[in-house]
Amino acid sequence: MMKRKRIPFKKIKKLLDPDFINKFFNKRYRRYYKEAKGCRFLGIKKIKRFAGGKSISASYFLKLKIGKEEKIKIIDGRARQRLFTDENNPQRHYLVLKHLYTKNFSREVPRPLDYQKPYNLLLYEEVEGEALQQKLMRGEISFVLSFIPKIVFWLRKLHRENLLKGRLAALEGSNRILLRDKKVEAKEMRHALFLTKKFYPQGTLSVKKVVEKLNKLRRKKKNWFLEKENYALCHYDVHFGNFLTSDRQLKVIDFSDACFYDPLADLACFLVQTESMLEYYQRKKAKIILPRIKNQIINLYFKRQPERREIFRLKYFEIRRLVSMFTSLIFVEGEEKNKKLMLDDFKKKISLKFKQIEGTL
Repeated sequence: MMKRKRIPFKKIKKLLDPDFINKFFNKRYRRYYKEAKGCRFLGIKKIKRFAGGKSISASYFLKLKIGKEEKIKIIDGRARQRLFTDENNPQRHYLVLKHLYTKNFSREVPRPLDYQKPYNLLLYEEVEGEALQQKLMRGEISFVLSFIPKIVFWLRKLHRENLLKGRLAALEGSNRILLRDKKVEAKEMRHALFLTKKFYPQGTLSVKKVVEKLNKLRRKKKNWFLEKENYALCHYDVHFGNFLTSDRQLKVIDFSDACFYDPLADLACFLVQTESMLEYYQRKKAKIILPRIKNQIINLYFKRQPERREIFRLKYFEIRRLVSMFTSLIFVEGEEKNKKLMLDDFKKKISLKFKQIEGTL
């Protein structure tokens, strides 16, 4: 079993030191911008540091001299103390961006610049645009929903990046794109149970029953699940917050959870997250428009009548996503009464999903 290695946080904190960063970029700017003849460091904007000081995100502002002009470049950086993690792994994030940038996705994803192993640091060019989630918060629901066809088209394009048998061995390993196999699936659910026990013990039994029922369904219909040789590249965090718009063009960010997996897990994520965000930001309209929107997403993705096994897998992955979302919410929520409301909503949605999945058997 691989030991969990950590970079000392003192080293990570250097990434917020202006003097250090000034020297850092003056040594490397020509590697990132070959046409540049000079670089002036302008400043740092710290974006966030996760609980426990495990990671740092920041934006770095540079003024580059390119020909007779001076251009401002914003470089985003993500660093994490822990190495060899399945989720939020800067090295894997860099590999995914690099892969996509050379595979006809350069207009839609951030330009990857570098991965610095001594700091477990990913650097990429900031993407211009505003998140669709921000527009949804302001009530621009028609504008947001008009992008659903583009989002689904982009997902279909991404999922054509198949995991071929001949490349399987080369893609496995701690420094490669994550292959979300049965072991990783099980680990994900164990983590969900851990979070529930720690932050809302009252919900442990409910989550445990859901996980056990999912495992039973997985065994019962194992022939309905894809073999890993047929997995595709998945974003695995598909929601309006990770889709940006600029001049009606769609941009996609945050590939920190990207992996090779069943593409229906991405579709399930988008369906569940869309329902959740519409209920949160547009509760009155959500009940009326959600059935139509869900059907639109499914029809655009499949472009045909889905098979029973596909509907089964889609509902299976929707339930897994609901488990992950519930445990993430109770982790950040401080009020017990709100956690109780979350648990009630979780149980209601899970019950409905299991009824839907039983209809496919």
